[in-house]
Amino acid sequence: MTIKPQDEVDWDNPEEHLAWALQAMPTFAGTGMVTNHGFLKQWSEHLVKAGAVHVDALVRLADEDGNIHVDKLPKQQIKYQPAFRGPRHQYNNAARWVGKDTPDPEPIRLPDIKQLTIQENEAMLQQYRDGGYLNPYLPPPSVAEELN
Repeated sequence: MTIKPQDEVDWDNPEEHLAWALQAMPTFAGTGMVTNHGFLKQWSEHLVKAGAVHVDALVRLADEDGNIHVDKLPKQQIKYQPAFRGPRHQYNNAARWVGKDTPDPEPIRLPDIKQLTIQENEAMLQQYRDGGYLNPYLPPPSVAEELN
C-alpha cells in the first residue's frame, strides 16, 4: 500500500493527514529516509493527536472571509510527559505520551541533609551501606610511632 499524495489526502483521517509529508525525510547524509508506510501512518496519527495540523486542513475550516473560529480548530489529545525519575533526556524510558488531561506525576523530592537530625542522617548512610553504595567505615590505620 502506498501513501496518498497531498492533493488526495482525507484531512479528517489522522493516518493520512501528515503521512505524505513524512516520506523521504532528509537525513544527515542528505538522502531521503525510506520508511515503511505503516510507520508513516502511525507517526501521522501521533502528530495529529499531539495537535499538529496542516495548513490545507485549516483552509477547509475557514469561513467566506477566511477566518477560523478557535472552536473549529482540532483539539490536542496527547501530551509528552518528560521522565519523572532518572535523567531528563530523550533516552529515558520513563518519559511517555499520555492523554492531554493526565496530571503530571508528583516530582521526587530529595531531603536536604542539613535539615535532618544526626540520627536521620546516620539512618540514610546505613541504607547506602546496606545497598552497597558506600563501603563500611574502616578507621584509618594507626600512624603513631614509638620514640625513644
